[in-house]
Amino acid sequence: MSAQETCVINGHIGDSQLADGKKIKVVQLTRTNEFGQTSVVATAKVKKGTYNFKYTLAPGEPVLQYAITGFGEGKGIALFVEPGEVAVSTSAAIQPEQSIVTGTPTNDDYAAYQAIANEGLARIAQQVAELEKHHGTAWLESAEGKQEVKRIQAQEAIKTEAEELRFLIDHNASPMTPMVIEQCQFPKLSEAYGEQMTKTIAVSLQDHPYYHSLRNTMLASTLKAGSEAPDITLPLLDGVTKHLADYRGKHVILNFWNDATQAAEMMAELQNVYELTREQRDGFVILSISLGSDIVAWKEAVKNLGIDREGWLHACDGAGANSPAAKRYGIEKTPRIILVEPEGHAVSLDMEIDELALRIEQILSGDLYYLDEVK
Repeated sequence: MSAQETCVINGHIGDSQLADGKKIKVVQLTRTNEFGQTSVVATAKVKKGTYNFKYTLAPGEPVLQYAITGFGEGKGIALFVEPGEVAVSTSAAIQPEQSIVTGTPTNDDYAAYQAIANEGLARIAQQVAELEKHHGTAWLESAEGKQEVKRIQAQEAIKTEAEELRFLIDHNASPMTPMVIEQCQFPKLSEAYGEQMTKTIAVSLQDHPYYHSLRNTMLASTLKAGSEAPDITLPLLDGVTKHLADYRGKHVILNFWNDATQAAEMMAELQNVYELTREQRDGFVILSISLGSDIVAWKEAVKNLGIDREGWLHACDGAGANSPAAKRYGIEKTPRIILVEPEGHAVSLDMEIDELALRIEQILSGDLYYLDEVK
């Protein structure tokens, strides 16, 4: 059983010389969380061009993409950590991104997916070479030749994208699939097509972090009043991590803010809303999300603003403008107030504080004014 929960990574580097002329001596196995924070989970010495990691997965730990680093700033080898043996072959330490990773199902799937684009580039190169052989280099540099090359490139790009989408559909139970759809395909797809691709993911993956991330990206792309609100991760003031979805069954007042001085007036007004809902804790929650990057300063600001109150939740992921929560809700400036109804639909995506108080009073009186729009 222990062998099934262990990922063994065997690496080989042909040329161990780095860009600064030194030999690579140590590599790290690193993991990046959803907030962009990187942590080292294991280190290994490089001896005669070889290294080895033995990483034990926690029970129920999902298959995620990690990276082997130590090749220079911003350089690394992406690979999926899952039970089994992974072989990593690197020709030169100065080009770790060209490494070949094989040996476990998800890594093999990812390598096969990446090969589709490489095959498309090879087809382009072959066709251009044939044109040059038939017409000559001068013709290839002519307006007609350049136009023909563009036609070939466009044709092969369409073929490659079609092959990639087919591959992802055929491998819809692979953990790499929702990650690749979100990172590589989603930006190129229409909203409707993106939603359809999300629906192709196998049921077996629908508790996986990459599926949740993809689905929330899809919800964010179609977000409007009345639509389902994307879920977000909430590192709270008390050290507990929650999700917006944990508060289903309640009206959630989402308040995005950053600068304490700028937000002071709004926070004072929110305290009035807090008092309105204070006796209705089972039905309402105020959730203030700071987009600051300094966690210590955030905690001080919450204290100084007098908003560290029972039932008023505060969250900050420390990612600043790159906060996934801000990106999901398209927050470009603060302060911003969003109201989410108990079933998880956005009632309003940019509500003024005066309007918020009025709407809360309506809801408390039993006037669920937003139901027709949500439906």
